[in-house]
Amino acid sequence: MPDRKYHIPDFKKLVEWAEEQLNLLIEDNSFLQDIKRWDWSAMMVCLTTAFIFWIFHSLNEDHTSTIEIPVKVKISEDNVVALQEPPNHVSVNATGNGWTLLSKSLGMGNSKLNINLEDPVSVKYIAGKFLLKELSQVLKGLKVNYIVEDTLAFDYDTLTNKKLAVKIDTTSFHFQNGYKRVGAVKVVPDSIIFRGPSTELSHFPSDLKLSSEDADPIAENLNEYIPVRIPVDNEKSLIVSQYDEVKVSFDVSYFISTTEKTKLFKVNFPDIEDSTDSIFLLQPKDVYISYIIREDLINSVDTIPVVVDYKDIDWNDSTVTPKVFVEDFYENIILSPKKLRVIKTTR
Repeated sequence: MPDRKYHIPDFKKLVEWAEEQLNLLIEDNSFLQDIKRWDWSAMMVCLTTAFIFWIFHSLNEDHTSTIEIPVKVKISEDNVVALQEPPNHVSVNATGNGWTLLSKSLGMGNSKLNINLEDPVSVKYIAGKFLLKELSQVLKGLKVNYIVEDTLAFDYDTLTNKKLAVKIDTTSFHFQNGYKRVGAVKVVPDSIIFRGPSTELSHFPSDLKLSSEDADPIAENLNEYIPVRIPVDNEKSLIVSQYDEVKVSFDVSYFISTTEKTKLFKVNFPDIEDSTDSIFLLQPKDVYISYIIREDLINSVDTIPVVVDYKDIDWNDSTVTPKVFVEDFYENIILSPKKLRVIKTTR
């Protein structure tokens, strides 16, 4: 590619050259020289004065124009809420003196339309033609031709309360390996009152289900504040909650798994001393039990007894399923083997 040199113009000299050329053009043209000598200040005063006189003359005549009149909606009930903003103005086509039209369009004087709704929840629409009488009073001195809006829409609802019981989604809590919740989940407060439009509240569930938003694994007793989420998808909902959050608490313990040999207890078997014909043996002789228990309780438990009931023997295959009777703090109890074979022998 060839080495090119670009020339950057001197803008200051360019402006000076343009002014010089303009002056030369004016010197060569007699008309432009005359314009340059005119008294432009006096001419602007004359033009402004003429324009003002034209405006005043025009406003003294009758005109037809569309103007916006502010609207103020008054409701007689306090326990009512607007689901959407009521109209704040109406567009009116009117004929009259220009000065009167100008003052009304600028909101001078009492140029406001008051609409009284006796039963705002029931009234959904008002036809524009029914407002002509009121507008004639507001726009005195003008002839109201028509209202641009065919109807004015309103949407009000009754304010009410709804109480929801708080339910905590326990599956939303995450624990470190070996740790588990023990006991009941305590929630304060256990119910929340919501206030808002009755129509919207009627679609609420009977319970408010809340979930933990903390993803950290738990390894100690929990005391957590969970924010209250209003159960609606509408971001512009008018419903408010009595509380912003609830306190959730429960105890947490570390659990360990263990396996031990257990002792068998025969129940309802024939008494060996009274039985002269046969003896009942159980195979295998050793039965092991596995379970999960809180670490702080492991040293306070005895060997878990396993009961074999003679009435439970299935003589079709000569087997019996042992039974375990333990306290509630034992979890995931597994016997090995799950069934025992009953061997009947004679003396």
